[in-house]
Amino acid sequence: MTNVLISGVYPQREGETERKVTVTPSACPLHAPVSSDPPLKYAPTHEDESMREALKLLHPICDDFRTADYATSFNWPKITESFIEHLKYPSELPARSDYEWYAVVFRSQRRADCRDADLFEADRQAYEEAFSATNGALLVYWYTGLDENHNCLATCVWSARDIARSVNSLPRHREAAKLSAHVYVSYHIDRYRISWVPSQQSLSVVP
Repeated sequence: MTNVLISGVYPQREGETERKVTVTPSACPLHAPVSSDPPLKYAPTHEDESMREALKLLHPICDDFRTADYATSFNWPKITESFIEHLKYPSELPARSDYEWYAVVFRSQRRADCRDADLFEADRQAYEEAFSATNGALLVYWYTGLDENHNCLATCVWSARDIARSVNSLPRHREAAKLSAHVYVSYHIDRYRISWVPSQQSLSVVP
């Protein structure tokens, strides 16, 4: 399966460090406990839309990116360049340091008999549902195929952490969790903060 950048096919909209979790495949593998509260909406900002466009260039720069450090395994310097280009400020780059985004990195090792196409389709529907329900707070969902050891990596970047956590009660997210609960040998979830650093005129990617 080739790399899939789901954000590239989304419809247009109208008008602190967290602990790594490693578990067995009997548990639900989606990102947070299910909440009964409705998903949070977000009001788009120019910076979010610039980051959304920049993340369309997201690409690994090493062969072992499925298991290596997220902050050094992708083309973040290129993302930074594109982010700056899309900001299009008339005179200078933003001086504020409070521009932040929330990344979730889901690493897994699949069972050899896993039906990858079915699992991917369930994930795709879940993230399209999340995009719609939050008014586009999901800036990118990037998914790759397996390596020779059945390792996989999926990552999504959100406008904010609280919005990301709010989508876990949605029906297709719950259906995807049920489908995927028995297809992993192991998995773990990493969470990163992507921040704009004015003094360096660059993005910082840290757990």
